[in-house]
Amino acid sequence: MTQFREMNPVRVGVVGTIVLVVLVLGALNIRSLPFLDGGTTYRARFVDAGGLNTGDTVQVAGKDAGRVTDIDIDHDAVAVTFTVDRAVVLGTDTTVEIATATALGARNLRVRPAGPGRLEDGATIDLDRTVAPYQLTDALGDLTDTAAAIDTEQLRESMEVLSDTLRETPDDVGAALDGVRRLSETVASRDESLRALLAHAEQVTEVLAERSDAIDALIVDADRILGELHRRRAALDTLFANVDALSVQISNLVADNEAQLEPTLGKLNAVLGILERNRDNIALAIERLGPYATELGEAVASGPFFNSYIQNLLPMQIIEPALTAALEKAGITPPGGTP
Repeated sequence: MTQFREMNPVRVGVVGTIVLVVLVLGALNIRSLPFLDGGTTYRARFVDAGGLNTGDTVQVAGKDAGRVTDIDIDHDAVAVTFTVDRAVVLGTDTTVEIATATALGARNLRVRPAGPGRLEDGATIDLDRTVAPYQLTDALGDLTDTAAAIDTEQLRESMEVLSDTLRETPDDVGAALDGVRRLSETVASRDESLRALLAHAEQVTEVLAERSDAIDALIVDADRILGELHRRRAALDTLFANVDALSVQISNLVADNEAQLEPTLGKLNAVLGILERNRDNIALAIERLGPYATELGEAVASGPFFNSYIQNLLPMQIIEPALTAALEKAGITPPGGTP
């Protein structure tokens, strides 16, 4: 067996390059490979694409069955290439329609199988079996043109003549015709307002159509915000539950130790009362402690010894016998005494 190091490097390089090119071409055209293709490809020609985009869904009987893969211009029409699951059988009279998928104007391709046999892979469905979408802006435009062509003055006069002609009819019919006459007069008096309203409605629909992507993104972002608020609500519920449990534990702790805490709190209140009554004296002592500490520091720093004077203390010769007796009683030898 020939080892790798003994092979011709030129031959190895050529074979490796060919294999690499085949792998790259296969990766770039993986959808075109017959054993990996997920559906049958068809072409449909439309008068107008009507907002359909590559990647939009293809529906058969209301169920997603493929995707739009390409849209291009084919002479005087628009050619839409799409795929359909191989399990779906399309007859020779199949029709295709570009329909509105959402209220915001998103489109999809709706296929209605019909006829005998089965369309071959790559077959073209021509203009006689395709339906282009009729957009809301077109409808409002046609309505505006139709309303503009109406002679409202002549319509009002016609209604008045009809009302006068049938005035001798029974009361019910006369009241109905009179209502029609008043309606015509109202329409005629509001003609300019109606025209302006229709024009503004057409402008609004055009703006909505242009901003459909932004509106879609806004709805998606709002859904994310609501999801995050839902998650935060769960965290707050957990926090409130933990705080409630902690308050119960603290209440139980206080109840269990009430006998021990009550004397302590009583003494603490007494101490606080003493501190409160002597608040001014304590503040004055703290205020005067600074200068005293400064003077004391200077005295200590003057030599190996120092003298200090504390006001209002009894003379040493008076308190010495009492102090010595107290020390001896405690078993402490006073300075200079005998044990």
